[in-house]
Amino acid sequence: MPKRDPAIVRAAIYPAIGIARVGNSETEWFLGPETIGPDRRPASFYKDHKGALKRQGVRFRVYGLDRHGRVVRELTGDDAKITWRVHVANSKAAWYEFNVALDIPQATPVPLRNANFTGSARAQLVIDPGEATISGANQQGNPLTGQFVGTGVYLGELRTDDKGRLIFLGGHGKSRSPFGDNAPTTFANNDGWHDDTSDGPVDAVVEYGGETLPVEGAWVVTAPPNYAPDIISVQTMYDVMIDTFNGYYLAAKTKPSFTHDIYPLLLQLTHNQWVNKGFYVGYGRSQAYDFENPELIKRLASGGKDSDAFRMQIFNYFRTPPNTTITPPPLAAGQILPQLWPWMYGDNMNVPVTTANGYFNITNTLYTYLQQWSLGNFDEDWSGDPHPQPSTPQEEADMLTKSALWYCLGGPFHPGCEMTWPMRLIAMYTAPFRIRRRTANNPVPAYGPQLDPTLFQNQNFFTTPIGVFWNGPGDLSRWMAVPWQCDTASCRAGYQPAYDPLIPTFWPARVPNTVLKQSDYEIVIDKKKKREERLDAFNRRASWYRILGANYLDSIANMIDRFGDLGVVGWKEGVKDDPVFPREMYVESPPYAPGEAATKALKAAADERHALAAEAESIPDDRGLVVGPVGRAARGH
Repeated sequence: MPKRDPAIVRAAIYPAIGIARVGNSETEWFLGPETIGPDRRPASFYKDHKGALKRQGVRFRVYGLDRHGRVVRELTGDDAKITWRVHVANSKAAWYEFNVALDIPQATPVPLRNANFTGSARAQLVIDPGEATISGANQQGNPLTGQFVGTGVYLGELRTDDKGRLIFLGGHGKSRSPFGDNAPTTFANNDGWHDDTSDGPVDAVVEYGGETLPVEGAWVVTAPPNYAPDIISVQTMYDVMIDTFNGYYLAAKTKPSFTHDIYPLLLQLTHNQWVNKGFYVGYGRSQAYDFENPELIKRLASGGKDSDAFRMQIFNYFRTPPNTTITPPPLAAGQILPQLWPWMYGDNMNVPVTTANGYFNITNTLYTYLQQWSLGNFDEDWSGDPHPQPSTPQEEADMLTKSALWYCLGGPFHPGCEMTWPMRLIAMYTAPFRIRRRTANNPVPAYGPQLDPTLFQNQNFFTTPIGVFWNGPGDLSRWMAVPWQCDTASCRAGYQPAYDPLIPTFWPARVPNTVLKQSDYEIVIDKKKKREERLDAFNRRASWYRILGANYLDSIANMIDRFGDLGVVGWKEGVKDDPVFPREMYVESPPYAPGEAATKALKAAADERHALAAEAESIPDDRGLVVGPVGRAARGH
């Protein structure tokens, strides 16, 4: 092996939090993003030759650090012997129900899921394959399989690349109940069910230059699929964590960068035009707030007096965070307006919305940066590239973490897709992006039959982290919906049609609402067709959920079986030099349509569900809505 670099005295694993995603392809997978620039892959890339959805794997690397904790360079199998250790689990069914985020004022105590399992029997609800190890180049580990009430559940596997880096693959998206006649009825808390998402610590033993280095570990999360892989949410999980660390591990910038802090937020509004038609009408090509328009960007990037009024106008469109430090704060009643930006529901979503956090707001950090920008106090550093690439080993390592979290939702946490509200509490971490680990001296506390939100409110979590924030395998994903498909099928848009049938929405960047179909795209790019026909096709957006059925109980059940059939929104060449049609478009792959036999089977299953639902006068839904024999009284979330 090469000679030891004397500057390297310890090591750390990057990304600090890595994201894998489930998929129903039996054999094919791809690596998740390692930079924040769009990959511009066609939708077909994310499906295998049978049309099944590929899993997203995540790659972990070891970086050597100097005595100040700065990255010197990556260490691979060419430099060192690296033995990886990974321990993931799924404990959703053994945890508490989700109603709303427990750190908001509207939270109430929540009961245990599967409360009929008591005492030692509750261990049957935890899917735990135990710790797995792998070492060397181009290796493949054994399946990570645990048990749920006596039934085997595969949570993924370990692999290595040609340099001995770790590749983690999660489950295949199989959500099941071992109990008969147990159809799902709600978005988040279906007793007797499991899914195959998971999370847990990632560690490594690194032998380098005849010594074993101390290594700072990482964490892996297996999440639901990303059905629009290039589209970034209006707010990312990276934004949420930066806001969490500011004032503790980090100091907020005194002057924001237009390129890094302002423009990405605005650009993401425009990018969501491909997954929600309401965003297309407001921020799409040639619209008033098309944030890809070069002339508009020029005005936004300028701190000159002639742009002052325009910057202030944009700032005042944004809903103010409830914990803002801005003085004077806006009137609280003025924040309960669906037209304020972003056009999304919030943590306390309800119909009708009655509280300011019923709609979404950006973090206090982002909001403060926007205000500074509106006042002209920002770096005018626009170079035309909102996604500059890393140029040093430290930037490369940091980019691995940022890119993993950049493609994760930063809210609303109701509960979310990848991770949820505990990630915005400082007690979850021991350093930026490093999850606080549970040790043998910190067993999981017994909270009793209900989890009380007062545990999470009005406490100094930084100096006195309570037991729930010491994390072990399965402790990040346990806060999420079970099974995840029911939540994904529930999170739609336009629940207040008297206001708008398209917005507000939840998280279309991961779970699209309305999309440009392949057949309409083909009309748009056909210059032989009349322009009016092409414009009609471009403006015609289809419901992404259309194959799941109109009845709520049908849709959540069909999502469990058909999540891999849904379309993926991917990149395609658009129309060059056109005032209306963009030169790049994001188009839905045609969703899979089952044959006649499969259609009959789906109908028979739906009829059975309806019969079961009709036995009761109504089934209360824990979001305050009601499901009756004909489905929900209100749509989805």
